[in-house]
Amino acid sequence: MAVVQISRIQHRRGQKNTGSGLPQLASAEIGWAIDTRELYIGNGAVSEGAPAVGNTKILTEFDDLFSLADTYAYKRKEGFLTGSNPSAPIERTLQERLDDTVSVRAFGAVGDGVVDDTDSLQRAIDELYLGTNKNNPSSRVQLYIEAGTYRITRTLFVPPNATLIGAGSSKSIIELDSVIAQPVVRTINDETTSDNPIATNTTFLNQARNIRFTGFSIIQSTSAEGLLLESCRDSVFSDLEITGIWESTNTVFSDNDSAIKLDSLSSAVSSDNNLFEKCKTTNFSYAVKSDWDIGYNNFKSCVFSSLAYGIVFGENTDIDSSNPASGKTQGPSRNTVADSQFSKISRYAIHIVEGRENISQNNSFSEVGNEQAGDLSPVFPVLLFDIISNVSENDYFSRTENLIKNSSDFSVNGVVPYVPEIEGAVAYKLSYEQEVDFGRISGATIFRLPGFQNQTYELDYTITSESQDYIRSGVLQITMLDAASSVPFNRIELTDDYSIVGNEDFTDVIDFSANLQDLGNFNDETIGTDTIAVRATVNNSVPNDFQAIMRFTIKAKKTNLG
Repeated sequence: MAVVQISRIQHRRGQKNTGSGLPQLASAEIGWAIDTRELYIGNGAVSEGAPAVGNTKILTEFDDLFSLADTYAYKRKEGFLTGSNPSAPIERTLQERLDDTVSVRAFGAVGDGVVDDTDSLQRAIDELYLGTNKNNPSSRVQLYIEAGTYRITRTLFVPPNATLIGAGSSKSIIELDSVIAQPVVRTINDETTSDNPIATNTTFLNQARNIRFTGFSIIQSTSAEGLLLESCRDSVFSDLEITGIWESTNTVFSDNDSAIKLDSLSSAVSSDNNLFEKCKTTNFSYAVKSDWDIGYNNFKSCVFSSLAYGIVFGENTDIDSSNPASGKTQGPSRNTVADSQFSKISRYAIHIVEGRENISQNNSFSEVGNEQAGDLSPVFPVLLFDIISNVSENDYFSRTENLIKNSSDFSVNGVVPYVPEIEGAVAYKLSYEQEVDFGRISGATIFRLPGFQNQTYELDYTITSESQDYIRSGVLQITMLDAASSVPFNRIELTDDYSIVGNEDFTDVIDFSANLQDLGNFNDETIGTDTIAVRATVNNSVPNDFQAIMRFTIKAKKTNLG
């Protein structure tokens, strides 16, 4: 039999928000609310097996899933006790759960390296941490910077309590695309506004503070700061990579061309107590620069590479100790640089012109102070401390290995002046051990030391000759007057206090002496002698096959003659 017509199936319909609203539907009956575009089906009777009498909502494209997903509980199936008892877990909506963190993409940032993301990034920062939300701790969520390149065309201003988290320093990248010299990122106080981000009414209470940057790169396209911290305190910067445009062929350096610059309003409103950990800076005139009374900032496990200068404190500081409002009563002080690597730095790795009690500790310095020409072409000291009370502790210098020893005929290092690892008003110890070999010699230079200033060296040494059953241990002390001194008496003196174990016939077979050499000026500053040559004479009472190994550490102290 042919089917010639199918009758239309009609379901109950009406308006949910008119009259008595949605009625009770029969078992499996479908009802459509026209005004709200919602679909329901009747549960049926309890006698039929329904858990309850009523209607069940069927999801459609017009439903807000976030308003319905209100049964999230942390690891519900694993039995975690989130509420007062297992039958009353803490439940949250999906909206609440997703709002715990927020991505910059929620504010329109794209991160494709083409679209200008300046407005989107600044809007995200302002909405979360500035304006009406600045005093609301619940708005201070982590702002996540997804992997990608975020092109900006002007400075990003960051207020207090901001937390910017990237996917990693080589994954999330903020790149300034500008021909106008300006910082990539700059901190501000919480009294500023989006329309006027640079305010002058900074105080201790409203200054930049409690900021956290982690896991992204900053790329600078102009000769300006990568990260400009203005009166910023109590903040953490970790896993950042800051790259500029400086090249080793550049001979002009800009104060503002700094990867990190720390400025202050006054001694009381200063950039203090900040931690920089596992940060990398490359291709700037300065890695870190400050001329202000900053203090207690720590640089830990950082990498400083391909720079004109490393860390420079107090270069342009005019000390005004009687005026705390100047922000320059003593210069940068009580800052620490530890467990970090400095490499391929044209001039000083650390230069402290003004500032006290700064510490360089357990750092490694390779190819520093050579104008990018290598350790056998030294021009500048690695560390220069113009002010007393700054310290170098357990630092390692690749220069030492290359300059302290002589080659077999002294033709390589002998023509190179020993430009010091550390120059200035400082006491230091090179804790790593040096080793030289020598045999039955007469007055030959066996190692060298810097010889350009009023200086005292103490060398703890051990000499071992296994073939002759001979061990000698002692302390060499070498004191010299300034290289430019014109006094008419001896300018260098060596003393040797030692004891031996083994063959007593060899008690006095080795004599040490020292003399000053002029091997050429460095950095256009040194006049006269610049290197100390330490010589050893082994007398004829020992066998011709006498060979010795000398191991020693060096401790140095600046001698001030007033």
